Amino acid sequence: MKILIIGTGSIGIRHLNNIVALGYSDLGIVSRSRTEYNISEYGNIPVYNSIESAITKNEIDTAIICTPTANHLADIEKLLQFNIPNIYLEKPISHSFSGIHTIAKKIADNNVNVAIGYDLRFDPGLQKVKELLDTNSIGKIISVNAQVGQYLPDWRPNQDFKNGMSAKIASGGGVLLDLIHEFDYLYWLIGPVETIASFNKNSDTLEIETEDIAEVLIKFSNGTLATIHLDYLQQKPVRNCLITGSMGSIYWNLMEQTVIWVDHQKKESIYSYKDFERNDRFKAILKAFLEKQTDSGLTTFEEGMKSLSMVLAAKYSNDKNVFVQLNQFNP
Repeated sequence: MKILIIGTGSIGIRHLNNIVALGYSDLGIVSRSRTEYNISEYGNIPVYNSIESAITKNEIDTAIICTPTANHLADIEKLLQFNIPNIYLEKPISHSFSGIHTIAKKIADNNVNVAIGYDLRFDPGLQKVKELLDTNSIGKIISVNAQVGQYLPDWRPNQDFKNGMSAKIASGGGVLLDLIHEFDYLYWLIGPVETIASFNKNSDTLEIETEDIAEVLIKFSNGTLATIHLDYLQQKPVRNCLITGSMGSIYWNLMEQTVIWVDHQKKESIYSYKDFERNDRFKAILKAFLEKQTDSGLTTFEEGMKSLSMVLAAKYSNDKNVFVQLNQFNP
């Protein structure tokens, strides 16, 4: 297997380290700047300044796209032109729907194996939540309250956050796209969405271009109501989700690495996975992709389109001050 890693930002270097740790050595790198990291420390891995030059000089069969969100569709389009059969695309699939249906058709017509990098699906806590829901442990799901927040300047301490992707509209930044995991995992856990409404804004706290806080209201097709809070502002990181059912509740806390659920008899149970390292889920999703595992945790391109459409609907709701019916929304 010849693997090409496209992009050497923080997530690209993380994937490089994990791919090497998983035992793969036939690698190539596309790095357009080579300024953020010293790639030479990884040995004699060939480095190219474009996807085209890398592919024309090698028989690439697998590519990992780790470029800024706004570049994703252009990069996957190039790979499809060269008939690359296996593509891992970092989330989200894009910052807009422009050209996305053409890409989806090419993927389907050519039976290309594409996985989107929603690694939270490989968190043991969320997997436990899915197991509990799939076994009807709390009855009918009534409501969901999810929240995520982390102070943006702490994300990448070696970079000026005001110049990073998250801070720029053109590169696809902002909490709704940056923290799109919440939309993906709720779709995975609960199902299709019927209606979305949102308020989001730039609080002027961070002196960036993009929205740094959002409050989203969702009605799922099965009647479940949900809220999602997202922000770049919380000094102490939080990521959790409370699911209330007709016969109990489930509370997942990523920071505490616990899942607590209460049944209809008010019996409380706790699942703890404190020995699990954050990087383990990045390795797990790459392992599943590279080994071509049939795993419901791997997000398909079509599922990636679902979460992106939810985010774009939330943005539209805020801009137009309307509730958005997702099946009638054309991003």
